Amino acid sequence: PTWETLTDKKDDDIVVEIDPGTAFGSGSHETTKLCISQLKKYIKKDTELLDVGTGSGILSIIGLKLGAHHAMATDIDPNAIRATDENFAINGVAGQAEVQQVNILDQDEADRFYEKNNGKRYDVVVANILADVLVPLTPVIVHQMKKGAYYITSGILDVKEEVVREAVAKAGLTLVEVTRQGEWVCVTARKD
Repeated sequence: PTWETLTDKKDDDIVVEIDPGTAFGSGSHETTKLCISQLKKYIKKDTELLDVGTGSGILSIIGLKLGAHHAMATDIDPNAIRATDENFAINGVAGQAEVQQVNILDQDEADRFYEKNNGKRYDVVVANILADVLVPLTPVIVHQMKKGAYYITSGILDVKEEVVREAVAKAGLTLVEVTRQGEWVCVTARKD
């Protein structure tokens, strides 16, 4: 939180300031930690990042602090849009990031989003959303990904892992890795 003073910061630590508020995402949940671990592996200095269901914007902020060139955050909740904008400013990444309210599962909204962004495609897509949303999202989001892009998904309870893996395979993505923390799963795939 912005009101706390960090006293034990090491030189290579990345500090993200997030105040608890109206949008989901403080960085302490297992699914967020799983996504962060994967972002550390796949973010490069020229990465274009798409953060679907951004909540507080935390994964976009971390992606940028890891060296991504630009982050596009999306959410359907207007409170998340406001919180993300505020968090981008607090963390000094507003110039490299933007947030849009869009439901990518709605074909008309997805088409407008794609057109508004000049057909931009992304190197890394991160979606920390429940499996019931990831399953219909996956075949849609593939069209937003560059060849060779990584798709990092979490918010998946272990009992839902198989349905997400099936959705990834059905969308033509190659499974790269499955990581776990507690009862939560992160499925990472690549568009070949």
